[in-house]
Amino acid sequence: MAWADTLLDASFRGVTFDCLRTEDNATRDTASHEYAYMDGADVEDLGRKARTVDISAVFFGSDYETRLQTFLKELDKPGHGELVHPVFGSIKQAQLTNYKIVHEADSPDYCTVELSFVEATPGNPFFVQQLPAQKAEAVTQLAETGRSGGIEAFSTALDSLKSVAGNLSRLNALRDVMTGTLGGIRSQVQGIIGTTLDLIDYPRAFASDVASLIGGMADLRGFDAGVIQSDWKSLTGQLDNVVKLPGKVSSGSVSGDSSTALADSKPIPANAADVALVTTVVQVAAATTLAETASQILADEAEQPTLSPKDIEQISNDVRNALQQAIDNHRDQFPLETLRPITEALKDTALAVQDAAAAVIEAQPPLVTRTVEAPGNLHLVAFRWYGDYTRAQELARLNPQLINPNAIQAGDVLYAYAR
Repeated sequence: MAWADTLLDASFRGVTFDCLRTEDNATRDTASHEYAYMDGADVEDLGRKARTVDISAVFFGSDYETRLQTFLKELDKPGHGELVHPVFGSIKQAQLTNYKIVHEADSPDYCTVELSFVEATPGNPFFVQQLPAQKAEAVTQLAETGRSGGIEAFSTALDSLKSVAGNLSRLNALRDVMTGTLGGIRSQVQGIIGTTLDLIDYPRAFASDVASLIGGMADLRGFDAGVIQSDWKSLTGQLDNVVKLPGKVSSGSVSGDSSTALADSKPIPANAADVALVTTVVQVAAATTLAETASQILADEAEQPTLSPKDIEQISNDVRNALQQAIDNHRDQFPLETLRPITEALKDTALAVQDAAAAVIEAQPPLVTRTVEAPGNLHLVAFRWYGDYTRAQELARLNPQLINPNAIQAGDVLYAYAR
C-alpha cells in the first residue's frame, strides 16, 4: 500500500484543507524512584501522555480567502472537534491549542496556517455520580416546576371560562365547588390562614391555598424511625381523599363551607368539566407534595437507613402512581401546547424519585436470608450476626412476619443485611 491508495483528505470539524506537513509527537510519563547506595533508578511507566499533532495547512487560489474564513470560523469555536489526519485518520476528540497564519508578499492568493492539536481523552470527572442524598434533594425543584405549571394552566382555563357571556350560574356553582374543597381540606389542617379573595377572580390564590394546605398535611407527620411506613400510608390515604373532594362537594355527599352551602337550600350542580378542572389542580398539588415528602424520606434514608428495599420501592411506586394520575388528568383537560411543559416536569419528577430510591437501595448492604443457629431473641440474634444488639430494630423491620421477637427458634430464616 502507498499514499496514493491510503492518503486521506485532511479536515477539522468537517472543513477540508490541503496539507503540506504533519508532525506527530507522543511521550510517556514516567516516575523515577532512586535509592541511597544503589546505582540507577527504578523507572515506573505512568502511561502515555496525550498525543500532539502539528499540521501545516495551505490555502491558495482565487477563492482562498473565502475558504480560509470558513476554516477560521471553525477554529475559533470552543471545545473538541474531529480532526481527520491525512495519514492516521480520524481523531474524534482533538483540541486545538493554537494556530498561526502566514502570508508572504511573493505568494499572492496563498497562505499557510500552522495548527497545533492535542488529543483529548475525556476521563471520569471527580464526583461523577450524585450521592443518594443529592439525588433525593433534586426532586424538590422538579416537583415545584410541575406544580407551578399546573397552577398557571388552571388559572388560564378559569380566565377563559369567565370571559364567556351568560356563565354566571355556572361560575357560581364552580365557586361553591372550589370553596367547599378548600373548606374540606382546611378542616383537616389547623393553623393555616387561607385567602379571603373571591376564588373565581383569583384562581391562583385558590391553587396556592390548596398547595399550602396539602403541604401542611405532610408537615403534620414526623416520619420518625419505626413509624415511617405507617405515616406514609396515612398520608397517601388522606391525599387520595383530598383529590376526591371536588367531586364529592359537587354531588353533595360532602358539605362545603357554611358560607356557601346552606342547610335549607340545594346548591346548583357544577358542570362536570369544571369539577374535573378543580380536581386536576388538586391532584397536581397532592402528587408533587407526595414527591417532595418522598424526597425528604429518601434523603434521611441515605444518611441513616431504617427501611427495607421493599418499603422504599413502595414509596417510589406510590409517588409515581400519583404523578401519573396528575399527567392523565392534564391530558384530559388541556391542549398539547399547554400540557406538554407540565407533563414533562411531572415525568422528570417521577424519574428523579425512582433514581433516588434506586440509589438509596444500592447504597444499602445486600439483603439476604440467614438461618438462626441457636434459640434466643432478636437482640441476641443481632449481636451474634453483627456484634451490635441495637440492630434488633432493623431485623424487626425487615421481618414483619415475626409474631414474637422474643421467641426466635433455631432454624428460623430471617431477612437481614449482609453486613
